[in-house]
Amino acid sequence: MSHDEWWRRTTVYQIYPRSYKDSTGNGIGDLPGIIEKLDYLAELGIETIWLSPIYPSPQEDHGYDISDYRNINPEYGTMADFDRMLKKAHDLGLRIVLDMVLNHSSDKHPWFIESKSSRDNPKRDWYIWRDGRKPGGKAPPNNWKAMPGGPAWRYDPGTEQWYYFHFLPFQPDLNWWNPNVQKEMYDTVRYWLDKGVDGFRLDIFHAVYQDKNFKNNPFSFRVLPSENSTASLFQNHVNDLHLPETFELARNLRKILDEYDPPRFMVGEITATPEICHKYMGGAANDGLHLTFQFNFLRCRFNARQLARQIKHNERVFMHPALPTYVYSNHDLMRIFTRVSENWDKMKVLATLQLTLRGVPFIYYGDEIGMSQVKVKLKTSEDPIGRKFWWSPIKQSKYFAFAFSRDGCRTPMQWNSEPNAGFSPDEEVKTWLRIGPKYKKVNVAIQDKNPNSLLNTYRTLLQVRRENIALQAGSFEFLHESSGALVYKRTHPEQVIIVALNFKKKRNFISLASPRLELIFSTDIKAGETDAWKTDATLNLKPYEGMILREMQSGS
Repeated sequence: MSHDEWWRRTTVYQIYPRSYKDSTGNGIGDLPGIIEKLDYLAELGIETIWLSPIYPSPQEDHGYDISDYRNINPEYGTMADFDRMLKKAHDLGLRIVLDMVLNHSSDKHPWFIESKSSRDNPKRDWYIWRDGRKPGGKAPPNNWKAMPGGPAWRYDPGTEQWYYFHFLPFQPDLNWWNPNVQKEMYDTVRYWLDKGVDGFRLDIFHAVYQDKNFKNNPFSFRVLPSENSTASLFQNHVNDLHLPETFELARNLRKILDEYDPPRFMVGEITATPEICHKYMGGAANDGLHLTFQFNFLRCRFNARQLARQIKHNERVFMHPALPTYVYSNHDLMRIFTRVSENWDKMKVLATLQLTLRGVPFIYYGDEIGMSQVKVKLKTSEDPIGRKFWWSPIKQSKYFAFAFSRDGCRTPMQWNSEPNAGFSPDEEVKTWLRIGPKYKKVNVAIQDKNPNSLLNTYRTLLQVRRENIALQAGSFEFLHESSGALVYKRTHPEQVIIVALNFKKKRNFISLASPRLELIFSTDIKAGETDAWKTDATLNLKPYEGMILREMQSGS
């Protein structure tokens, strides 16, 4: 295997299609709207776009409940629109990655409607049906819990059996023990690869298989899910998560993707320790998923030592040729800008960190302009999780990076200061989620004109990353770490890059035994106007400043 595949050096930008750009004026984002903004992404310096689900869906979980795996949701456009988007993206040098939900479908999918119709229907075994316990089978088949809480089973009075769901009741799990299901889903993967998509993000991949004997999960004292344990909701999920067959599925999918040229890639959403995530990648054999998300990093505070611990852990686990991923926000979790208390300088430091580490960075739409988490009322939440927990006294937590309603991180992209933030051409339309209240000051149009904006910081960082091979493919080594600063080196045979980050609100002076350095980037746009950024072998970092420096070749 060559270690120079494009995905190893790429930067990924996640689009939530419903919220990116409305082209029709109905208040819902769509594919023509995305096409309209592809030039913006190319100019920003993004290389790969991950689209959250665009398939037909009842939208009870806004796309993650799929009713047709091989078509386009009419709200978003047509297959012709998709083909047009894919062609324009490729013409611009951008790649398109689709969200693929292998674990479950919508209960409105024709397969499930057939499966539910009778016990002897040919599609019955495409989903997981079991008799209940206790007299009359009125109790769930076992003690398994759904991911958001509560029993993972729903009773169907028509056929007097229970069906299993890992996430929400209207998302029944597919039965991957059935060879017909396997063939259908593998063919679906090939269908989109044949159309030219560049890969997939795999939703809750770790939950695809369950224990064949449906054994109860053992008790645990742990309540909240964690990347450090399979336990949550007072259960250790040894029988419904991370089964050996799921690791084998990762290898089977890899074989399918390896049939295609140019190379394609997969990234798995897996809630687990970095060690288990690495196992999904095939471990030392490196024959599984290309990448997995490391959510341990996402939950770190703005703290140099805490971040360093997680980076070192990732470096130990994801040794070359494996790569970690670095994620601050996504469609399920609280926006990073809110978690740093809307501090622009801190956000620039974190952007510098994310785009210079050894790994693949994933940027969530709107983070490049500092979009904030929007507060919502749980009772009227579009998100079914929000409505489920309407009674909770805790609405959200910066510490755990979560909010009970995911609406707050999915609000429409803020393009300009006009009504509806330029998201919809109809200024009067009620958008599917309300526009963030700060859109008149926080938007693309305003920041585009400001050289010192967060948007232009991202733009410059992405350019620096593209132009310096050490930031794409260099090895990683810490040179300095303290409570207030991180300094590390990226080394490639062609060049050496040093990154220095000040996490303190005051100046930081760091000794650096290094050859001559040239400053190629600073979060302070005026830093390069003088030589004040260094004195002999000492770096002089301003409060919350990030620098990228290049070792000068001898004789240069």
